This record gives sequence, C-alpha cells and structure tokens, in this order.
Amino acid sequence: MVPKEFDFLCIGSGPAGQRAAVQAAKLGARVAVVEKRRVVGGTCVDSGTIPSKTFREAILSLKHPSRSREHSCVSSLSPPTMGELLDKVSHMVGLESQIVENQLGRNNIIVFRGNAHFIDPHTLAVQTNTDTILLKACQILIAVGTVPAPPPGVCVDGETIIDSDDILGLNSIPRTMAVIGAGVIGIEYASMFAALGTEVTIIDQRKRPLEFLDHEIVDELIHQMRNHNIIFRLSETVERLEVSAKQPKQVRIQLQSGK
Repeated sequence: MVPKEFDFLCIGSGPAGQRAAVQAAKLGARVAVVEKRRVVGGTCVDSGTIPSKTFREAILSLKHPSRSREHSCVSSLSPPTMGELLDKVSHMVGLESQIVENQLGRNNIIVFRGNAHFIDPHTLAVQTNTDTILLKACQILIAVGTVPAPPPGVCVDGETIIDSDDILGLNSIPRTMAVIGAGVIGIEYASMFAALGTEVTIIDQRKRPLEFLDHEIVDELIHQMRNHNIIFRLSETVERLEVSAKQPKQVRIQLQSGK
C-alpha cells in the first residue's frame, strides 16, 4: 500500500490541531487532519463546551419563558424530555462542526475519519470504517486532547455509570443522580439536572469544591445549590459502586466513611 504523502499531519481536530493545521496550510504546506470523533472540532464541539452550554441554554429557556421565543427548543408550558433538549444540542453541534469543516476546506486541508496509529515516526495507519489508509509526512502533530478519568475501581458502562462525555447521551431525565467530583464540570451538570427536577447528590473527597475560586463566591454558590435541593457529601471518598441486577438499574454507592 502506497502512503498518501503530506508535509504536515495532525492527529485531532480540536482547537490546537485545527489552528496548527490552518497555520501550516497558510504557510504553503500540504496538510491533512485525522479525526476519530463523529464530528470535527474536538471535545469542545463534540462533547464539551458547545454541547454543555447549549444544554444549559435550553434549560434556562425552560426556567425563564421570556427567553424561549429566541432560544428554547421546548415549550415552557410542559416539562421537556431529554430528546427535546438534545435536539437543540445536536443542531448546535452540527452548526459548529460545519464551521470548522468549512475553515479546513477553505485552506485545502484534507480530513480523514478514523483511528490513527504510528507505523514509524513519519507514517500513520488510519483505520476507517471500510479500510486502512497510510499517511506519510515530515512532521506529525499529536493533538488528541483529554478524556474523563474515572475514580480508581470505577467501571464506566455508559448506561448507569457514566462520565461527562456520555451524560448527554441519556435517553431520559433521571430521577436521581450522584455526581462524583465537585469540579467545574461536575458542578455544572449537577446544577443543570437539578433544574430539571433530578435529585442530585455531589460527592467529593475535598473539603471544598472549586478551591481555585474566591471562597465567598463558592460559599454563595453552595448555598444557592442547596436551596435547589442539591446534597453535598464533602470530604468523602467513594469506596465502591454496585449496580443492581433488577430493572430499572440503580447504583449503590459505598463511601469509605460507611455511608
């Protein structure tokens, strides 16, 4: 198999990979990008910033009907379904991804869809849905981004135990939810699902969430979240998770404190 030759290859089409590819193309290089996700644009577009903020806006439109004419995808007169909320997310993700694709196309950057691995320091094998493609370049940039890291011993199944990449793939709004980790993403999703009526408990081994922020601001945030019936279990470590066999499946959380 003869490799397709380029001057510059980039694995990943997120902000770093996208900008590097465009800059290389503007300097006259023959450039290609390899992306394994369903859309180009990286985590920001596919499962991070754009989806979460669009989901938030849909919920805000529900809670504040005056916003709904312009922003909402659901009627403010009835509770939304997860499907209705995610339709708005999918629409926005499609628009943002198309913007990235158009920018790459304008700069004559070729996008290959699939998983890449190195054959040698200058050659990639890209496994697509149908076959394997070899790509060769003088320079290859690895810009694959990050993925959620589950706590030790926790097995994410994408159904009852999920991470922040999977949460907007839920089929329905859950009645209860435990959020392990009181960082920015955990606090954000806890607040959004609480606004939808989910009973939310936040568990974190630290004494305070969001330590990098001003303490008075965080104290007020916690106060407001508790007013929305969010329960905080701070200075607690998850010992194990047990998924029930009966339907509907539930998860039993055992903390080191015995709770």
